[in-house]
Amino acid sequence: MKRFPKTFDVFVLGAGPAGLCAAIRLLDMGYTVGMLEQEEFPRSQIGESLSPGIRNIFDYLNAGHLLEDAMYLNTISAKVIWENKGHIYERLGQNNGGIIVDRRKLDQELLQFSVSKGLYLIQPGKLKQSVNDQNGWTLDIVHNSSEIRINSKLVLDARGRKGTLLNERVPIAPPAIAVWTHIDNNAVFNEAFVEAVDDGWLWGSPVCGNRYRIMAFTDTVQFKKSELHLLDLMRKTELFAPFVNQLKDNAVESCSVTSFVSQMPWNNQFIKIGEAAFTLDPLSSTGVEKAMRFSLQAAIAINTYLKNPDSEHPKNFYEEKLIESVVNHAHWTTDYYQNAWACHDKTEFWIKRINFRLDISNHKTAFTNKLEKEFNTEKSIFDHKQTAPIPVDYILHQLWNEEIAVSPNITFKSVYAIDNDCIVIKQALMHPNLERPLVYLDQVELFPLLKSMNSKPVSDIVIYLNKFMTIEKSKKIAVFLLSNQLLTVAQNSCSLR
Repeated sequence: MKRFPKTFDVFVLGAGPAGLCAAIRLLDMGYTVGMLEQEEFPRSQIGESLSPGIRNIFDYLNAGHLLEDAMYLNTISAKVIWENKGHIYERLGQNNGGIIVDRRKLDQELLQFSVSKGLYLIQPGKLKQSVNDQNGWTLDIVHNSSEIRINSKLVLDARGRKGTLLNERVPIAPPAIAVWTHIDNNAVFNEAFVEAVDDGWLWGSPVCGNRYRIMAFTDTVQFKKSELHLLDLMRKTELFAPFVNQLKDNAVESCSVTSFVSQMPWNNQFIKIGEAAFTLDPLSSTGVEKAMRFSLQAAIAINTYLKNPDSEHPKNFYEEKLIESVVNHAHWTTDYYQNAWACHDKTEFWIKRINFRLDISNHKTAFTNKLEKEFNTEKSIFDHKQTAPIPVDYILHQLWNEEIAVSPNITFKSVYAIDNDCIVIKQALMHPNLERPLVYLDQVELFPLLKSMNSKPVSDIVIYLNKFMTIEKSKKIAVFLLSNQLLTVAQNSCSLR
């Protein structure tokens, strides 16, 4: 093991995708980063089904080659029974879509990639204690029967569910449990299955190693002996019932999959990421992707903090993004559960999920108070009016010499944005035709653009944008602003407010 620095900028606990993603990004920013992993690799890990967005993240980290493995499974199609009990929906596999990986292999290779970039690693090892003072954190680590003392300005906790104690978890969904097993596949079954039943739902998919995984998600209250419960649920299905006789004496495993968020995810520069901060409902197949994506946002917050430890922006930005992820995911899962045919039978599993209410009475912190406010805010349904392709050239031809004015319905609000890997305050555009406040449009900052273009002809917008991007992109941005009525043909000019 190479000689460790006396003090790290950031020390990461846990070598899963979230921790490694943050470590790689921080190493690229020039920081000294260390990591502790308790287990030896390769290790068994479920969560092999990765959503399509994972590819962009790996490419961004310059690690895209790690997903190019002949044993990984791409473009898996699926049969789904969800909204209608008697109808099988065929979901075709898409090019450059999701991917089934071997997490034993991928996690190990991602760790090796991180070490090659300069990560200092202790593996295996165990955190004995952590102490905070004005200089940061002191970590006492047991490694090979000896004790190592580490000093770090910040600690990133990426230990998954193990990184959050039970009494620190705020449930954001009803309790749930996963029960799963494998059968030999040998390429007999090459598509995934998803099916809702009265007491839960099931997912099946080919996985690496010529196996087919069958997994059920059900209520902890109704959970019985795992083997029997899984078989009972499978017998109620159309898609999984044919597998029942193939299980024989196959080992059946179970674990809690209750969704939660940490009540104090950023505490004295001890910062939780990945599943230590927030666990998704298993209904989503985007767990790894969202954990890594949030790690990238956390890395921006950490970079901003290390440059200016007195700034309030890093923690506020981090908490804002975490709350946004929690609330959006909770609303999405509620809507998806409501669409299931079994929900209309009003069985306990389904009713709990569509009627869930956040309770922070035993977890009151500054963070959970902000979470509660956002969680219980009714979200307006945005009407996506634009369906047909926009005739860009035709619109510009008609309006090319027309003087434009900024819509009187536009307002601006101060929001957090990212500039040069740091958190800054920017003015975001707000308008009834926009789903959310908008700071940038295709990397163009809107506030100074509109301020400078008021009372100018449409042609000036296109010419100005063409200084920074292709003419085609310039025209599309101009037409977006016009077609959404953010800019209008001038009658009386109006100023930004």
